Amino acid sequence: MKTELISFLSTDKLELPGLLYTPQKPTKKVAVWLHGMGDSGVIYNPLRINLLARELTARGIALLAFNNRGAHNKKRLKIRDDSLPKEERCYQAGTHHELIADCLHDIDGAVLFLADRGYEELYLAGHSSGANKICVYDFLSRDNPFSKYVLAGAGDDCGLWYMGLGDARFWKTLSLAKQHVADGKPHRTMPKYSGMSPFSAQSAADLIDPDGPYNTFPFFEVAHKRLGHKELFQEFGGITKPTLVLYGEYDEAAASAGSVADAVRILKKHANHHTTIDYEIIADTNHTFDEKEADLAHIIATWLAGDIA
Repeated sequence: MKTELISFLSTDKLELPGLLYTPQKPTKKVAVWLHGMGDSGVIYNPLRINLLARELTARGIALLAFNNRGAHNKKRLKIRDDSLPKEERCYQAGTHHELIADCLHDIDGAVLFLADRGYEELYLAGHSSGANKICVYDFLSRDNPFSKYVLAGAGDDCGLWYMGLGDARFWKTLSLAKQHVADGKPHRTMPKYSGMSPFSAQSAADLIDPDGPYNTFPFFEVAHKRLGHKELFQEFGGITKPTLVLYGEYDEAAASAGSVADAVRILKKHANHHTTIDYEIIADTNHTFDEKEADLAHIIATWLAGDIA
């Protein structure tokens, strides 16, 4: 296996760093990995990524794992656009500032980079909010080059925030966040009393709006009560490509469903029944697959390679 430190531009010209793992024998197959929120960027989680890379490259599949615009909690990124004045070539990024729909720019930038490298068969895998991003990407970019998806630890962020904040504070916080955005202050830090500090107003509104694009796995709304008017699981239910859904047995991100088993039952009910979707629950581990990273890597790699049904 060969490892290369690379960078590429998103389609809105942000410079994103990553790691490209390639097998000794040339291949046209490559998987793209989307990390979850904040400091779970790939550069700082070598165990999971290295294990996945070894499993994939052993089966003739390369791996591109990159830090998307949501890496770090707060991060300034460079805009590589000489047509802009120097003072405008800076972009406020990180989990506390990103909008989930902007994942299209990051993923499509990775696609262009891989096309230049000669890759032809592409797979897209994501963990936590990375899984949510895959669903949003698929919904907004149905005609895309990926042939398979892997959704690991997909969570109900909106429902979990509702459970944590309580009814009254949840709606007040959402209203405040939307008001800041409407007032032209999208990057204003949410106050501590809102329960969502230090998220920016735009990210807070994106995360907890029941009718927004982030609400892709609304387990709470199925198990308890409706919070919005958006069609439940419209993004996940629209997936038509072969997909693997993975959870740890004690995944905290599925708590709003009751249990992981409940979450899987809900997903099966709302999935496109004409789509091949496989479900795996890894025993005795949590949302981050602690101490079961090797199992996670093996399952993903064998499924992508077609070694298991």
